[in-house]
Amino acid sequence: MTRIKAIVALACVLGLLVTFPAWGADPVKIGSVLRLSIGAEHGIPAKRGVQMAVDEFNQAGGVNGQKVEVIFEDEKDSPTAAVNAVQKLINVDKVIALSGPMTSGATMASFKSADEAKVVFVTPTATTPKVSGASPYLYRGCSRIDAQAKALTAYVAKNWKPKTVAILFSNEPYGKGCAEVFGAEFEKLGIKKVAEESFLRGSRDFKAQLTNLKAANPDILFIPGYTPETAPAAAQARQLGLKQRIVGVYGDMDPEYAKLAGAAAEGHLIAGEYDEDYNTPKNQAFKKNYYAQAEQAKEPVNIMFAALTYDATGMILEGIKKNGPTSEGIKKFLDEMKDYDGVTGKLSFNKEHDVQRAGTEGVYLFEIKNGKYVKVQ
Repeated sequence: MTRIKAIVALACVLGLLVTFPAWGADPVKIGSVLRLSIGAEHGIPAKRGVQMAVDEFNQAGGVNGQKVEVIFEDEKDSPTAAVNAVQKLINVDKVIALSGPMTSGATMASFKSADEAKVVFVTPTATTPKVSGASPYLYRGCSRIDAQAKALTAYVAKNWKPKTVAILFSNEPYGKGCAEVFGAEFEKLGIKKVAEESFLRGSRDFKAQLTNLKAANPDILFIPGYTPETAPAAAQARQLGLKQRIVGVYGDMDPEYAKLAGAAAEGHLIAGEYDEDYNTPKNQAFKKNYYAQAEQAKEPVNIMFAALTYDATGMILEGIKKNGPTSEGIKKFLDEMKDYDGVTGKLSFNKEHDVQRAGTEGVYLFEIKNGKYVKVQ
């Protein structure tokens, strides 16, 4: 009887070994620097996207008996904080790759630390053209701001035929950059800028600026920035009697925009990076799992930012799977990658390490209709 019990016990142990991977003692570490305090309406969904990619990778067996661990840091919308976060992840945590930072300012300030350490660095959302070709180890997972500007302004010129535009922008690097780049594209298309005003992050009263813009009587309003300010600015524009169509930027790609702007949200046009209706098995599974997890956790549900970080992290993990857990192996994969099956498209990188989406210019245009963003191009 004792011998029978021993055999049964051994069989159970062997069964467990077959069912669960025998993880190595030390996990492979990657880092992620995201907007977890300032800009958390984008950063929390982005964190969810990173974690989903890592969890799925580990559930599929990890790499050579090792699981991957992701260590998160907050970029705090501060170049200095981003540099400190990247240096800590590389020098203390010994990560072999980074997903993030998200903002252009944080990315441009911190990528040199990764470059010197020869650690792969994939920014999911930094739009500045300065990222292009800046480092052999720096990759961008979204379109450039000038590509977004050209697509959106061309659509407006063709379909709305305005002659003039007034700009109300967020006075920080992202908002200022959008005002300059989109403003220049409007001018190229014969849409003259007749007035310009700015606001600070955290502002809630925009009536003085909007009153000045109203006096210029523009055909359209362009309000680049982030949802917590741009949505109430749109609402106040309507309260002051400005009836012009409103154009924004992908900082507004947020379900909260329609809630905060109310009736003023209708017709709001922006450029974006992610089409929820992209019909692939991977995207359909991602969308279902993301909404289930985010809603259960009662987190912001801005799926575009989750999709971008999910793909950025997924490409890093695929590099680990193909070439082993080293930054050079990941870099080799990214440099040779062709039509990676991402949820934002079939992805490759050009020689400047900007993402390319097969069969598309990489920029979608969305308009709010009945309270929801609907793809129009």
